[in-house]
Amino acid sequence: MPSRVINALRGTTLRTRLTIWNAAVVLLITAVTLLAVRFAARRAIYADADLEFRAATREIALAVRELDPDESAVVAEMRRKAQSHEERGWFMQLLTEQGRTIWQSDHCPASVAAFPPAYLDREENVVQVGPYRYVRLRIERPGRPAYHVRVGMFTALLEENLARLLRILLTVGLALSMLAPLAAFWLAGRATRPLADILHTAERLRPTRLGDRLPIRGNSDELDLLSKTINGLLDSVASHVDQQEQFVTDAAHELRGPLAALQSSLEVAVSQDQAPADRQELLTDMLEAARHLSKVANDLLILAEAGSVARPTTHGPVDVGAISRQAVAMFAGVAEERGLALSLDATGSALAAGDPVDLRRLLSNLLDNAIRFTRPGGRVEVKLVDAPASSGLILTVSDTGTGIAPRDLDHVFDRFYKADPARSHGGSGRSGGLGLAICRSIVESSGGTIGIASRLGEGTTVTVRLPAGLPATASPQPPQRAAVPLVGAAGHRR
Repeated sequence: MPSRVINALRGTTLRTRLTIWNAAVVLLITAVTLLAVRFAARRAIYADADLEFRAATREIALAVRELDPDESAVVAEMRRKAQSHEERGWFMQLLTEQGRTIWQSDHCPASVAAFPPAYLDREENVVQVGPYRYVRLRIERPGRPAYHVRVGMFTALLEENLARLLRILLTVGLALSMLAPLAAFWLAGRATRPLADILHTAERLRPTRLGDRLPIRGNSDELDLLSKTINGLLDSVASHVDQQEQFVTDAAHELRGPLAALQSSLEVAVSQDQAPADRQELLTDMLEAARHLSKVANDLLILAEAGSVARPTTHGPVDVGAISRQAVAMFAGVAEERGLALSLDATGSALAAGDPVDLRRLLSNLLDNAIRFTRPGGRVEVKLVDAPASSGLILTVSDTGTGIAPRDLDHVFDRFYKADPARSHGGSGRSGGLGLAICRSIVESSGGTIGIASRLGEGTTVTVRLPAGLPATASPQPPQRAAVPLVGAAGHRR
């Protein structure tokens, strides 16, 4: 049966279910309370009657002791007392030790008057015989046979008083039964109103309208906690949408220039007859623009993958020392062309937790940035320090290049951010503004941190802290240094 009720309620609204359950609980409590009150009232009414019966028997016992052995005087006293309680339906009886009735009131029922003498020796004071209840008391008479006194009444009179009380209780219970559903419906409405507000706000949300927030009532209850949680989620969604919109806008702006240059070169190539040398120069410019577009597109893809929760990554122990040596060897030729000294200083095991592909890209971007911003004759140094286990591995890439203005330091890791163009000294000037943003994404996905320190005209140092990897099973590589003097030009920092 309860399962059927639950199944029937599943298709109803929360307010309806709360109303039904609250009303049912109130009605159940009311019914239990009425039964408990009736039981307690019955005990109280009978207990009060017993107290009065005992008081009357004690008064009769006192009169017997005062008037004994004048039996007629005792009977007269009992008759007077019986008349005083006649309206309440009391009966009284005076018996001898052998059970012979000396006197009894008019209301004394035959069943009590014929009470067996054997019961006179019983110790209990309160006796219930059918619908009659009375108190018996043995009155000792020095030198004479004892008397037995009975004082009681027809219990129907007590039940009548109880019935009147019960009718009052039933009236109250009926009123509560009628008011309980209404009160439960009102309370359920107040309880579910915040949920209705949440639903109303959720219905208004659109991809182009994410500014609405759920109201916080300040009660610090579960509904406030739910509202705060949903508001936090909405803040994250709105921030993510804003970032995506800004990202698309910046990407379109970044691609517009190279595409326009490529289109212009193609139009010139198609519309005009040119000398072989001019045509070769034009094709070279077109190839450079195409390479730049390819690089920007590749960087955009990397950032998109970095922001995807479904992107598979491997965060195992990686030999950053080996990756650093490979990166330094790969950029040695570029550094030589630009007249730079490129060196590596690696100590300890140089193990860190991360993805090897991502860490190679991290080193490549940092070295490319440092080399392109360092004037001929300058230095670029990669340094690895195996810090304590709490810190992991520290990787620094330092250069003696043009440096970064203080106002730009807080923004160099932003997507598409470009520092002062004055930092370009002979480079191509085409920067996607994504290199350092990719570096930050890689480091953060590995559980590390990245920071930058720079002085304008003196150089820049990028510091990367990576979490420690598993203990190395091979012997650590000895410290290595590689220095290659080179000559070349610099470009915009990405």
